[in-house]
Amino acid sequence: MNTKLFGLFLVLLVCLPSFAQQKPVEKVDSDGVYLMPDQLPEFPGGIQAMMKFLSTNIKYPVEAQKKGISGRVIVQFVIMEDGTLDQAKVIRGVDPLLDEEALRVVKSMPKWKPGMDRGEAVKVRFTAPIMFNLSKKDTPRPNFPELVVPLGQEVENRSLQGVWQSCSVQPGEHGYKILLFPVLKIVSADQTFMNIMTAGMDGKSNAVIYCQGEYSLPSDNTYVEMVDRSLDPTFTQGTKNEISVERLHDNLIKLSFTVPGQERRWTEYWFRVPSPNVRILAD
Repeated sequence: MNTKLFGLFLVLLVCLPSFAQQKPVEKVDSDGVYLMPDQLPEFPGGIQAMMKFLSTNIKYPVEAQKKGISGRVIVQFVIMEDGTLDQAKVIRGVDPLLDEEALRVVKSMPKWKPGMDRGEAVKVRFTAPIMFNLSKKDTPRPNFPELVVPLGQEVENRSLQGVWQSCSVQPGEHGYKILLFPVLKIVSADQTFMNIMTAGMDGKSNAVIYCQGEYSLPSDNTYVEMVDRSLDPTFTQGTKNEISVERLHDNLIKLSFTVPGQERRWTEYWFRVPSPNVRILAD
């Protein structure tokens, strides 16, 4: 059955804790659920992995497509002491079809690393705003751009300075097939870096700086980030992340690092996009 083309947009502040509101809140609510623990829960692999999980697993209900139903569903849930998800509920719905799907995919999340307060695991409340949006027939379908980077070229530009875009990489017969994601890493000449979630495929949502700080280059294959400010529950303020760098092309790198509190290694690919000289101006 043919259905309308659609795009699924995750709100850029997806799954940030409930204390990210303008009104001040208490650290613990009447049910013993923390809103401001010493250490936030962590989705396996960090915030980018969480966004990928949601975008991969959520399915736009066919009946909602037929009826032209779209909008933002806000789901609230609690990460328990053992990292499991509980008490998931829709606190602002759009339509039962979308509400049910948003709730289903949130409930299907894997175990998180639990939040900590005073050295003990605690329950932490989160909210997840998820946007369902149908593209119009007379509008080109929004998707992530693809490109191919040639194989076998000698790497000449070993500098990490510039604007990098997160991507997936699939080696092919003629080159690396690149799928670009809406996440940027700006590596400045003044030894500062900034990670930005861009405006999303709808072109309307505001961009969000979710991590920034200073960096150093102890060796040609080692890049170290010192986080000064962060909305990422994995790499919080004060984190020092030592990253191994493998150069696949002048403008394509593979970064490998250990997620804090976990033994396994995590891998990311970044493609350098054409840009002028960049200096970070954010306060």
